[in-house]
Parts: sequence; C-alpha cells; structure tokens
Amino acid sequence: MNALRPSYQKPTVIGFSAVIRVLIFAGCIILGIALGYFIPLIATWALTLPWVPFEGPLKLIASFSGVWVTVVTSLLGLLAGLWFAEEVIKDTLRVVVSDETIRLEKDGVVQDLSLADISLVFLDGKQLVILGNAGEELARETYEWASKHIAGALTEHGYPWSSGGDPYKNQFRRWVLDTPDLPHTVNTLLQAREIALKKKEKGEANELRREVSKLGFVVKDEETRQYWRAQTTGP
Repeated sequence: MNALRPSYQKPTVIGFSAVIRVLIFAGCIILGIALGYFIPLIATWALTLPWVPFEGPLKLIASFSGVWVTVVTSLLGLLAGLWFAEEVIKDTLRVVVSDETIRLEKDGVVQDLSLADISLVFLDGKQLVILGNAGEELARETYEWASKHIAGALTEHGYPWSSGGDPYKNQFRRWVLDTPDLPHTVNTLLQAREIALKKKEKGEANELRREVSKLGFVVKDEETRQYWRAQTTGP
C-alpha cells in the first residue's frame, strides 16, 4: 500500500443512502396504494371517452363493486409500488471504494476491480469508466448519482482519476457494417450488439461488449450508435 496516503478503516460507499432508500420505498408504496385505490374509478371514467384501448379489461374492472374491490386493488398497488422501488434501487449503480478495490453493484451483478489492475478512472458523460493497464475498459456503467462524490472518494483512496474525461476519446471511430479495419469476428459481434441495443437488451449488449474487449477492442455507445477503438498500452 502507498505509504504517502492515509489508511482507511472503512470503505467509502456511494449510491443511495439509507434515507434516500426509505424515501423511495415510501413514495412508491404511497403512489401504488393511491393508484390501486382509484383504479375502479379510473376505469369507469376511461370508458366515457370516445375511444380507449383495452376496453374489455376496463369494463371488467368497472363492473366490480364493494369494499373488497378497493382493498384488493390497493393491495395490488402496494405490491406494485414495492416492486417498482426495488427495481429503481437495483438499477442504480452502487460503488464501494476501498484502498485495494472498487466494487460495482448493479442489476444484481457485482464486479470487483483491484487497484493494481486499474490505470485510470473517469466520467464519460453519465458513464463511469474504469481502464486497465493495457487501455482496455474494465467497466463502463451509467452513473447519475453524486458524481462529485465518486471523484473525491476515488482520489482519496489513491485511484488515478482523470478530471478531463477520456484520454482516448479522439481514437474512437463510428462503427458501420463490415468495417474493413476490424476483424470479421469483431464485426459480427458488433452487428449482433447493434441488434441488442435496438431491442434494449442491456444484459446481452454488455456481454457482447466483453467479448469484443477480449479481442482487443473497446466499444462505447451513443443511443444505438456504436464507436470503437483498439486497445493500447498508453494514452
């Protein structure tokens, strides 16, 4: 460990605090219950419109009456609120920074990266990017929560932080089908990845990104557009 920087007993955790998590759950539960409570009234009102989709299910909902209907729909709203809150929290990147590792937690996936394997960390727009010693991307995750805190935490724990963003940004080129400067296998993977991006299949797109990285190339996205560069040993 570097003797010039202090030793931290506890890792720095960045993401939703306990208070924010409670507020998210409380807000989603209240909203879910309220929506569930008013579903029969909403269905009845919607049927008065000249045209409304799902008319059959709406008529079925509006046909029910009684206190038990309100109880059931409110309970369903509560469960929906709990599910939605859990999805919001799960989909938000949580970063745990210690003197030895960076842990990324998102969508139920945990990734641990060692300080010795990291050459640079920076924000590329709303994405947190971690580069390895060969210029490869070890991680690229959307990060919209407390970006100033992540920079401070990483530098305090001794990680190389680039305040100027991506030092390789000028090396990226737009990918088009059958790019002649890329191997056939990489073109095939990027073609499959374009389809995954259009279908919004994030897990598949991330897996294909990792496969491209194994072949020596880095890829990043702007919506469904892909940009690539070759890995390098230095900026």
